[in-house]
Amino acid sequence: MKVRFSMILAGIAAVSLLVACCGKGEKKCCKQEEGCCGQKTECCQQFCKKLPVGVQLYSVRTDLEKDFYGTLKAIREMGYAGVEFYGEYYGNSVVQVKRWCTELGLIPFSNHVPFQQMIDDVDKVIAENTVLGVQYIVFPYMDEASRPGIDPEQFKATVKKIGEVGAKVREAGFQLLYHNHDFEFVKFPDGTVGYDYIFSSNARENVQNELDVCWADYAGFDPVEVLKKYAGQTPVVHMKDYYLEGKLSKAPYALIGISTDNSMKDDGGWFEYRPLGDGQVDIPAVLKAAIDGGSQWLCVEQDEPNKGLTRLEGVAKSVKYLKSLDLM
Repeated sequence: MKVRFSMILAGIAAVSLLVACCGKGEKKCCKQEEGCCGQKTECCQQFCKKLPVGVQLYSVRTDLEKDFYGTLKAIREMGYAGVEFYGEYYGNSVVQVKRWCTELGLIPFSNHVPFQQMIDDVDKVIAENTVLGVQYIVFPYMDEASRPGIDPEQFKATVKKIGEVGAKVREAGFQLLYHNHDFEFVKFPDGTVGYDYIFSSNARENVQNELDVCWADYAGFDPVEVLKKYAGQTPVVHMKDYYLEGKLSKAPYALIGISTDNSMKDDGGWFEYRPLGDGQVDIPAVLKAAIDGGSQWLCVEQDEPNKGLTRLEGVAKSVKYLKSLDLM
């Protein structure tokens, strides 16, 4: 499967991560030489690599429910190279979904699968994702009772189960990834961060990272430093931006659907998901760290739209931002 997937990747129009360091009409180059932006510079050199950009389809879930094929088509027309599923196909078979992706030239590179589904019937999960042709199966969310800040022992037991599932899906030709929120970044009494424990207590070939840069940043951890720490072990990076005023009394994802304008409000503050470049995450620095660290995919995600945009308009605006950086 990995060989076949690599061949597919080689044939797609990958994104050239060439930083927009030159003025209009100036020469862009991928090595240090006179004339690159009018000077000897590293700015072109350090970003001269290629990565495909995909979108987490949860971002456009209501559109998928209404018109699955039409939404995939719109995503492809925006310029996205691939899609990451979230285990929901709205009545469509995985065979049909795969056919649509093939027809449109979209690579289904990853799938978020609820952990209980993996525990209850990992063989079914493997079979479905074999049909889809994904490379990565992702543990997307940890129930509250298992979180390190709630019950450290149950958290450790859950982490062990994650590793066991990871071994099974690896044997089937996939790579298991762990997708974080903010709650993994609490510290144990010995100073160990829960997020680090997930990976240090499991064989790295069984469990690797899918860093959500928004949630790491929200938790008070620099996503750039996390990417550097896990260089070579973070094949997919969730590119998500946000804006925060004050401090929320609850995690913002727990407030989804409560506010009619799609922002997350409570008595302690105000939070809003935003398209890339409109929030407070240092996206260019994250991009550099991801590329330098050997990541394989960038995955745009926006949980909720903002400023009157539709879901599709939100992910389209992220594409526009990436294009403005000469990334697409």
